[in-house]
Amino acid sequence: MSGTSERPSLDFKSKEEFRAVCHQLAMRMHYLNRVAMGEQKFSFEVAELLSRLGRVFDEHYDDEETRRAFGDGWEKGALNDEERRAYLYGLLYDKA
Repeated sequence: MSGTSERPSLDFKSKEEFRAVCHQLAMRMHYLNRVAMGEQKFSFEVAELLSRLGRVFDEHYDDEETRRAFGDGWEKGALNDEERRAYLYGLLYDKA
């Protein structure tokens, strides 16, 4: 076995690397849930949310519609705080 780790680094430098970190965290949570947490449904859902978050960030980071909705450091987005959270929830749960 080599001395290098195949796990993604928390020092991620791209949206793809962030997705990999979220996936690794999700898989670790699923594992711990099976062997040490009593297979709690809550822990399962947290792991799934981590995985979804990485996917959504990767897929929507450069999306123009998402950028218009959320805004940036210079332009206010089309959505208010509550609407942004609802939009993100919709992306996480494929309701957008």
